[in-house]
Amino acid sequence: MNMLYTHKPNYYFFAHKFVLFLEQHLKSHPTEQHTSFNLQTIYDLFSHDRASSTTNLEGILNIADEYVLDTEDGPQSLIRSYHVHLDNHVLTLEFNPKAINSLKAGQTLINPKAA
Repeated sequence: MNMLYTHKPNYYFFAHKFVLFLEQHLKSHPTEQHTSFNLQTIYDLFSHDRASSTTNLEGILNIADEYVLDTEDGPQSLIRSYHVHLDNHVLTLEFNPKAINSLKAGQTLINPKAA
């Protein structure tokens, strides 16, 4: 049996989309140091791509980790850490405080170099 794949995930596209989503979220909630999202929110954000919001999410988050902001201490990642709670369908994020302060000050995110 030969299956043709009609879908090829674009990790960089979804990582960029996710980071832009986080940027808007942090502008609306500037005091947050950590947050949680239901995986349904991520599923909706990724245009109902189930693979990207479940199986491929870890790879997408690894790329999202590479987005940085210039701070007084040099480039700092926006996301300090994350954890996917599959049992509860929740994504928990902890943000880097220095990066958040730079974001509040008007700094723009620096995209990672795509392979």
